[in-house]
Amino acid sequence: MPLLADTSVRVADITQLKGQRVNRLVGMGLVTGLKGTGDGDDYLPAIRPLAQALQQFANPVTTLDDLKDTKNVAVVMLSAQIPENGAREGDAIDVQVTSFGAAKSLEGGHLLIAPLVYHDRAVDRIFAFASGPVRIPNKAAPTSAVIERGAVLEEDVLLAFMAAGRELPFTSAWIQPNEHYVTFMLDEAHAGWAVAAAVAEAINSELKLSADVERVALAVDTRNILVLVPSFQQHDPAPWIRDIEVLPALLPEVEARVTIDRTTGTIVVTGDARISPVIVSQKGLTVTVLNPEPPPDLLAPKLETKTFVAVDTEGAQRSSRVADLLEALNRLQVPIDDRIAILTEINRIGKLHARLMFKE
Repeated sequence: MPLLADTSVRVADITQLKGQRVNRLVGMGLVTGLKGTGDGDDYLPAIRPLAQALQQFANPVTTLDDLKDTKNVAVVMLSAQIPENGAREGDAIDVQVTSFGAAKSLEGGHLLIAPLVYHDRAVDRIFAFASGPVRIPNKAAPTSAVIERGAVLEEDVLLAFMAAGRELPFTSAWIQPNEHYVTFMLDEAHAGWAVAAAVAEAINSELKLSADVERVALAVDTRNILVLVPSFQQHDPAPWIRDIEVLPALLPEVEARVTIDRTTGTIVVTGDARISPVIVSQKGLTVTVLNPEPPPDLLAPKLETKTFVAVDTEGAQRSSRVADLLEALNRLQVPIDDRIAILTEINRIGKLHARLMFKE
């Protein structure tokens, strides 16, 4: 596959280290102090935890009827995101607060102290406690709020980015059970065998001599590049990982791809995306072409109206670029939904020579 001279990028710019990811903590709690905008006394999921909270503070209620007309409390879902580089005990992070009951607004409320756990309930441990006054960032959505630095970590959340060969999910004769490895994952936009192989080749070319091995990196699939951590670097892997991340990798020619985002109405074309000769008729749309007769007279131009424009002006013996089609549709002022429909139909009949992807 041909290589493009201007597509040399750092490994760190198109990959992320396996294990270096955000983690999410979740929980449930009560927001109190609302000005009559809470869930109300007929919403038991809010009244029951309120009764339990009173019990804990030695102020029990005999029946839930004792809490009738309570409208200043709302039961909420809590979510906090731990940064991709981890966090230590005592660190404070923001908490997202969302009402899921009958509350009309969380404005002016205060979250009672509530535990946060890992989103995977198989990990049975409290990682943080959240509390504090809530703030409504969007007045149009008063039941969604945030507490800045409202959760304090009770446990360290550290990265686990190095693994022994026997712990890896990959199968290869090159992988040794007692050796240690790190995994670099290509981002979705660059995933593919060609790019994975190019990154592995760049790492092997520069670092196999330093590691004193014949191979130091292996592309195990379209996204994952496994890299050996030499024994002399296992207790201090940071310099080794740094040396990998700053390596330049010469990428293969970009895959021909048409990516459509329906939400934003965006069409992105990469690589040599082409279409075979095809006639596209668009409902009732016209284009006006300005043709001044020589010598040009801009004050009185001759106007010609057409119901189509030619995409391939060099004949039908070669394929045209998708960019040419989009430019023609742009001149016709075709709405974005119709442009998407045209591209989808051209792809359906096999005339689009690129990978068509939708990003919802």
